[in-house]
Amino acid sequence: MPPPEAPQPSDETRAEMLTLLRQDIEEFDFSVLDNPGFELMRRLTHTEYDNTVRDLFGVELNVTERFPTELIGNSGFENSSNTLFLQSSLMERYIGAAQTIVDLGLPSEPTTDAHFLTRELIYVMTPDANMSEEAASTAVFESFLNKAYRRPVTDKELSNAKEQFFAARTSGLSYEGSIKQVIQSVLISPKFLLRVEVGSEGADSYRVNDYELASRLSYFLWATMPDQELFDLAAEDKLSDPEVIQQQLSRMLADEKANTLGDLFAAQWLGFHNVGTRIWLDPIDNPWCTDTLMNAMRDETSMFFMSLLRDDLPIRTLIDADFTFVNEELASTLYGMDYIRGDHMRRVPIYNPNRGGVLGHASILALTSNYKTTSPVKRGVYVLDTILGTPPPEPPPNVGILSQELQEMEEMSFREKVEMHSSNAYCSGCHSRIDPIGFSMENFAYFGQWRDTYDFRTRVDSPDEADESITLNTETSPDPITIHFKNTRRPISAGGSLPDGTRFDGPAGLKEALLRDRHDDLIRQVVSKMLAYSLGRQLEYYDEPAVLKIIAALEANDYRFQTLLEEVVASYPFQYKKNPGEEIH
Repeated sequence: MPPPEAPQPSDETRAEMLTLLRQDIEEFDFSVLDNPGFELMRRLTHTEYDNTVRDLFGVELNVTERFPTELIGNSGFENSSNTLFLQSSLMERYIGAAQTIVDLGLPSEPTTDAHFLTRELIYVMTPDANMSEEAASTAVFESFLNKAYRRPVTDKELSNAKEQFFAARTSGLSYEGSIKQVIQSVLISPKFLLRVEVGSEGADSYRVNDYELASRLSYFLWATMPDQELFDLAAEDKLSDPEVIQQQLSRMLADEKANTLGDLFAAQWLGFHNVGTRIWLDPIDNPWCTDTLMNAMRDETSMFFMSLLRDDLPIRTLIDADFTFVNEELASTLYGMDYIRGDHMRRVPIYNPNRGGVLGHASILALTSNYKTTSPVKRGVYVLDTILGTPPPEPPPNVGILSQELQEMEEMSFREKVEMHSSNAYCSGCHSRIDPIGFSMENFAYFGQWRDTYDFRTRVDSPDEADESITLNTETSPDPITIHFKNTRRPISAGGSLPDGTRFDGPAGLKEALLRDRHDDLIRQVVSKMLAYSLGRQLEYYDEPAVLKIIAALEANDYRFQTLLEEVVASYPFQYKKNPGEEIH
């Protein structure tokens, strides 16, 4: 629509335009978009690599800690196929990591329970008087390669492994040394490092095979390779059975490995994975902001999200819940809950209607703030973009922060300053949507503490004006220096209204308005994000039928989270694909 000061279309014209737009969208036959997309060959993310190594060897090694930081792809997640290439510089890291894995996981002289467990996983057969080295090594390689490649090993691959083994034996290496040399080469093979799916002739879409479906399931829910039960079902061609796959979904969600949905999916979607890295406070000036506090902040939101999934709660609970997870440090430092004891995180009820849901979590409030100051604009944009999936347009060029002159106007409240800054005709259209949402959250300080006033501390010259004086001894002055400060408090105004007339007051009012007026946007955003994460790619226009089908199933089941998971793994793009390069209809 034109800026407020420009000539405006009549109400009749607006209504006619909206009707035409809705007809174009609602009457489009999405069934003609018969395309599940295609699976790009992509490498394992660093987390997937570490988890896969853990499940192959039965020990946590975390060898990617010194790897380059992963990029966030256009899907909004690290597992996005458009960023997961196998660069030569990264290949050098994998070569070193393979050596480390073999040395630490399979030492020549095992000394710990973990070492002996790994040996049992790898050395499934050992040569003795009744078994030759060839038979034993063949069993070892067949078992290991089936799991490492996440599909049945081919005769050629098995033959190559045995050939490398016997060449190593001929060169003088021991039996175990030769086995480890082959394992090391497997760990740098593209067949291990990449998620590869076979193609199929023809232009029609086709169902992925059961081994590929097992990998899609396990890397979606667990961020790791399939376990033995999934492999066994795939070998029997049972996994594609709808009843079986739903049973596996329930089993996998109950497993602690599914916590990656909170630690990865929710963290990257909602952004709280940055707390403690990009989002932090100087511990010298803020001794209360410890590493353990920021760990607890991340854990709160991750555990909360996993509770929504495992307890099969409605999606609206993401916004407004009557519980959260805290430990003593988080509860007492940021939430004013002085009755919690102990370092462990535990579920606690919330009686304050302003605090429940992710918009009251310290992790979310910190990442939507500036350093030591809140930002109504950041918080408003976050709700519109991250939570609702309806981002405002990019700001005009050369629009900066509050001017120095505006910042120094002590007679004006913070809200008045922001509103004056945003009153520019080019800015007001978007800020009329952004600012009321952000201001409704202003009772939350920059790390989530509740406050009723803005507290300012300004230096003054006269002790008569001061509320506080500090005397300092300095090396540059023979006499002590006294500095005077005046403390000022201004009440926070957390009410607001949107251009459509929607009014709300404070966080509780905001949540009520979102769930009443923007529930459909919330549902579509959660569906789109979960489906994109499960596919490892950005959604395209031809994914719309799958999105609509999932939303319809949610509507029939009270919009519950487990229905979302069930529909995602049963969806057309999750279970089918096309070959790359084929025409998209």
